[in-house]
Amino acid sequence: MAESEHASRIDDLANRFWESILELSPTTATVYGDERYDDRLDDPGPEGRAKARALMIRTLTEIDALTAFASDVEEQITLDMLRVVCELGIEQDDQRIDRLRVVDQISGPQTLLSQVIQFQRTDTPERVDRLVARLHAYPRFMAANVELLREGLASGMTAARIVTERTIAQLNRILQIPPEQSPIVALARVGAADKERLATIARDVIYPADAAFLEA
Repeated sequence: MAESEHASRIDDLANRFWESILELSPTTATVYGDERYDDRLDDPGPEGRAKARALMIRTLTEIDALTAFASDVEEQITLDMLRVVCELGIEQDDQRIDRLRVVDQISGPQTLLSQVIQFQRTDTPERVDRLVARLHAYPRFMAANVELLREGLASGMTAARIVTERTIAQLNRILQIPPEQSPIVALARVGAADKERLATIARDVIYPADAAFLEA
């Protein structure tokens, strides 16, 4: 096989890997300006973790098949970086780091919507509809995180006490904010009518999911 064909295969592997990452993490895609998955949230449950692990294993197999054919430094760096990301992802899955990360006042699941909404475009009715669909996916997302909490408790692998206490305090503050003043409403760049729509969703969909997470 010609060197150019190998280079093309290495580029193709990197591109396919990145496309899969964006699909597995829709909120990452939104942050990077890719709107294809703006109606979805990440899946922290067993199915989502299994898909991510399978991607890492599959990619490592392809890396092994191509490493000997990397013809220049750039191609070798591409393969090395892919390998590091995949090996780290598998190691974190083995160690079940997700059971620790689920409780975090800085980047825990209760912070996700207020972060991603700052990047999600809502300047057309279709884009607003995608945001609404994403918000309606929040209870299932948080239910999966509740299961992670329970797994952590059962295994004895939990966040540190100080982190847990700060996260509880943060959730209490979030739930005390009137729905019409929630970050979801305040940060969304939409008109008055859509802000009312989002406030209703915050009250009926988001807050109950956060309350269930707080209780867990």
